[in-house]
Amino acid sequence: MLIFHDYPVQGALFDMDGTMFDTERLRFQTLKQASEELIGQEFSDDYLMQCLGLSARTAEELAKKFYGEDVPYAQIRKRADELELESVRMNGVPIKKGLIQVLERLRKSGLRMAVATSSRRAIAEEYLINANVYKFFDLLVCGDEVERGKPHPEIFLKAAQKLNLQPQQCLMFEDSENGICSASDAGGITILFKDIKEPNDRMLSKAKFYYQDMYEFLNALDEYTPEIGMPHLQEPFPQSLNQLTVGIHGFGAIGGGYIAQILSHWDGYTRPKRMLASTRNRLYLESVNSFGSYSIRYGQSSYDERIENLSVIDADNEQQMLEMYMQSSLIALCLPEQAIASEAKIIAKGLLARFMSQDMQNNEPITFLIILNKVCAKYLVLKNIREALLEITDEDIAEHILSEHYFCDTVVNRMVSKLTDQALYRQLNIKHRLFKQYQSDLNDETIELSDETALTEKQEQQITNCLEDMRGQFQAGQFLQNMDLILFHSETDMPIYVENRSPLLSKMRQMILVDQISDIQIIKNRLWNGCHAMLAWYASTIGHEMIGIAMADSKIKKYAEQVVDEVKLGLVNIVPNQAKELDRMAESFLNSCRSAYKDPCERVARDPLRKLNFNERVFGSIENHIHQALPYQNLLKGAVYGYVYALKNLNLDGEEVAQHLHKNIAQMDITDSQKKVLSGLVVQGIQNELKETGIQFDLLSLEINPEYA
Repeated sequence: MLIFHDYPVQGALFDMDGTMFDTERLRFQTLKQASEELIGQEFSDDYLMQCLGLSARTAEELAKKFYGEDVPYAQIRKRADELELESVRMNGVPIKKGLIQVLERLRKSGLRMAVATSSRRAIAEEYLINANVYKFFDLLVCGDEVERGKPHPEIFLKAAQKLNLQPQQCLMFEDSENGICSASDAGGITILFKDIKEPNDRMLSKAKFYYQDMYEFLNALDEYTPEIGMPHLQEPFPQSLNQLTVGIHGFGAIGGGYIAQILSHWDGYTRPKRMLASTRNRLYLESVNSFGSYSIRYGQSSYDERIENLSVIDADNEQQMLEMYMQSSLIALCLPEQAIASEAKIIAKGLLARFMSQDMQNNEPITFLIILNKVCAKYLVLKNIREALLEITDEDIAEHILSEHYFCDTVVNRMVSKLTDQALYRQLNIKHRLFKQYQSDLNDETIELSDETALTEKQEQQITNCLEDMRGQFQAGQFLQNMDLILFHSETDMPIYVENRSPLLSKMRQMILVDQISDIQIIKNRLWNGCHAMLAWYASTIGHEMIGIAMADSKIKKYAEQVVDEVKLGLVNIVPNQAKELDRMAESFLNSCRSAYKDPCERVARDPLRKLNFNERVFGSIENHIHQALPYQNLLKGAVYGYVYALKNLNLDGEEVAQHLHKNIAQMDITDSQKKVLSGLVVQGIQNELKETGIQFDLLSLEINPEYA
């Protein structure tokens, strides 16, 4: 049972045309075409508007008043049915947005459900099956099964009776005057939606509740249906697909191995009908599209989670990228910082194309999730998109476009890694052999595998041939259905923190909406990113290849725990309202590191000089600790490990590293004497770490160069 505005509800009775399906406009078109064909005159809008919600018998009586007793109404209606069915079979039923989500919520609230439509059963069943919503309804009562059509209450009374319910226990959904009068006279809890025409006073007086569209009712319904909590790892995705298309701009580790999983859970009731994800990696593109799905492997639980309904598109194919921006309600930008400027050009083109489109589907705003490992990343993204827009349109249009969409900063709290091309190549080779064996046609010809990351030209050609051989075959049987394509290794941490700026996000199951996202960004930047980098630098310099394996080294484990505690100590006063999240993220980080056996230290340790900038994850924490007079010896060690990694593992020039150190300490907001002490401690630490390596790192002076200050 559902309590809706103090009404105890046990049933839901839906009109079909105009309420669930946007078929009234289509019906107008087909009746006009049919009448033109048969009587040489189109039915008028006036007549058609009066027909809304009428049974066929009543509509025929009205037609005789408009067009004479001899009007061949039955033949016109039959021809209109043929034209309408032809359109539906070719293009699908035009479903009202939000319908699937509403039906799922009502069904999962335990309601009995029926359709009460003036349409004939043959038409109603075909439409409901075509739209894949037939499964939600216990029964149908159709126009050819009642003596008196709407506005008489018979059809709603009969539907309630068949459900073994009283009318006053049922929500009754309608869009027309005749329909809402029928539901009201039946005694139901009447809900009116706007369709083709604005409701008049009589209609509004008959409706207990009025909504502009299905989405408005969905928002109202949220208050009365249970909120579904964070999913468990092995919990299946919702079966029902809503009408939304969503995009992932950047099918990398986070985009494919995390965001796709979040979007697949969606609100816990439904999931998007389509996901599009862009990449320039041909191997990943062809693999996913050939298999029709891919899997994320959670090593901690030995669980492979399959992602379906996702198509990978070519990031260099402008038409495909524009279509993603034209069709999507939500787009996750999963891009590295250095790619923002170049990718902003295609984003700008997509937003302009959407703005210029006459398609009503493109009028709604896009919700952008900015998945960028950077504090205040949204402003960097907006700056680059604005500049790209100004190159292709004028300033007024550019500002209007940016103002009509939702740009939301995020904080990702999960470690994900993707397979290298070579690892994927090996996997595909093995699966192709199994596939050929399944076909009793095993091909023993193979190519020598290489330990390099990139594929050779010969390997690329072989895999292209393998994928072409397997393409389209993965529906052939249970054996092939079970041939999962593993693309990503992921930790199990579930939530993503998102800036609370878009109404679409309130329904998302895995999102924690935050008003001050900068607080979470600081925690993530200092506690997670900073400690992760320092741990990887240290582990790499003493020969560990994987984070998880490094954590088995007592020295690494002890250092990780100490530096996390030290960073937490400094953050307590910066984000005093986030103590709970601070503790949770700290424990989650350490747990993730302990089981990150597939996470290469090299990946985490990359680009050390950027991560050691004065306002970044390491020196930002050191500066904070100096201000608060807190200990920072473990952070100091982390900075030393970063510079040693740059010198020892990346073979960077000693003078370049020294200049970077002096420049960034000079820009810190601390006193000159504190700068000198800090610089001296870092240099001394570097020299001590390099003592046994033979690498020289000398500075003529520890004074801060005035030009950097």
